[in-house]
Amino acid sequence: MQIAARFQGITADLRGDEGEIKAVLSGLQDEDLLEAMASIEAAGRALSAWQVRVAGEVGVRSRSELGDEGLSRSQNFTSPVKLVSTVTGTSARESKTRLSLGRRLRGAVLLGGGEGPTPFPAVGQALDEGVLGVETASIIVTRCAELSERGCAPDVVASAEQTLVDETLTKRLTADQASRLATHLREVIDPDGAEPRDERLQQQRSLTIGQASDGMIRGRFALTPEQGAVWLASIQAMQSPRISGSPGGGPRFVSEDEFVTQTITADIRTQVQKNADTVTELIARAAGAPDMPRLNGATTTVNVHILVDNLETGRGVGWIDGIDEPIPASTIAQLRCTSPVAATLFNDRGAVLYHGKTERLFTPAQNRALAARDGGCVWPDCDRPPSFCETHHADEWVSADHPPGRTDIDNGVLLCHFHHSHLHKSAWKLTMRTGVPHLIPPRWIDIEQTPIPTTRRRTTHRPAA
Repeated sequence: MQIAARFQGITADLRGDEGEIKAVLSGLQDEDLLEAMASIEAAGRALSAWQVRVAGEVGVRSRSELGDEGLSRSQNFTSPVKLVSTVTGTSARESKTRLSLGRRLRGAVLLGGGEGPTPFPAVGQALDEGVLGVETASIIVTRCAELSERGCAPDVVASAEQTLVDETLTKRLTADQASRLATHLREVIDPDGAEPRDERLQQQRSLTIGQASDGMIRGRFALTPEQGAVWLASIQAMQSPRISGSPGGGPRFVSEDEFVTQTITADIRTQVQKNADTVTELIARAAGAPDMPRLNGATTTVNVHILVDNLETGRGVGWIDGIDEPIPASTIAQLRCTSPVAATLFNDRGAVLYHGKTERLFTPAQNRALAARDGGCVWPDCDRPPSFCETHHADEWVSADHPPGRTDIDNGVLLCHFHHSHLHKSAWKLTMRTGVPHLIPPRWIDIEQTPIPTTRRRTTHRPAA
């Protein structure tokens, strides 16, 4: 009970109410605040060492060979992870981390009940002194254990452990930096281990995807390093930010009206939303590639069913083959501009009135002409190049019998996926005037709704002086 009383006293000394903590922190200068953060972190590391050591002892007393006499089973828990999680209130993942590290820092249990030599003394000492965090300690122990499992000599493993601890402390490495260093050192010591590790990773690759009860399509994936590199490189390339500035490279100052327009039309998606949109765009672009597999002569096609009245009024919903959750008419209007979507139109009695054909899509030659004219997404301050844009019908295509919605370049406009979706769902309108796309802002922005020319065409003729 002495150790419990000791830490109860420490907790009582540290405990404070929200008002007191805010008052103390707000009165600190910047340097004092950072110093306090470092000191609190050091104290936290010292406490974490005790958490790991205690969990390690729980793990030893709960080892499987003890059966029902083990600590976790005797307390009516099926595993030490569940016991630690219940007592501490931590997640199963955190409890497993503490148990694993705690067990690895202990020597093996000998036949007489004693403890063998400490396997990772350098890590254990640094952890107990509060100079090494649990996350970093776990990384070093894991990498060194991999070397042991590969048959490396004990002195080589011990040298690697000491090197990693020393480098981490002297260079004040973060856990991420220590992880990279540990991985590099592992490969230097055991270059032949890469092949069997890769075989294990290859077996673990997976992708599961399906529709959830809330209508979202959810899934999980695990990629090998080379597959992940392709994903990350593709996403980063498509999300590369545009460097703002004047043509000469210096800063560019904008008018108040331009600033308001840029602010209103800014991309407000979160990073995870951008990632989802980017991967979808990549798949859509690949699906439309000439060398993609064909089904009955057509590329990848999404079939949408909707009542013709709903499509014309922009209200109601449509249904995608194979998907249980409906989508709004505005989304269908967006998809019909460029996606290989065949929309089957019904009347109010369920009779098929028209089954859309993909001839409505702009041809590659037309898209090249639009790229030359628009220079990319025409939305103000958007930097998407033509290769990442979708072609929007200024006058909606609707059907083959709707003359204004013709698939001609003077009715086509380049928009990136985000602004294409935004246009179909917002009060902004887009129209063509003398072959140039113009955005019409909503009345709450411009009471006169003055059309704004938006093309980025570089060959526009300038008026004579």
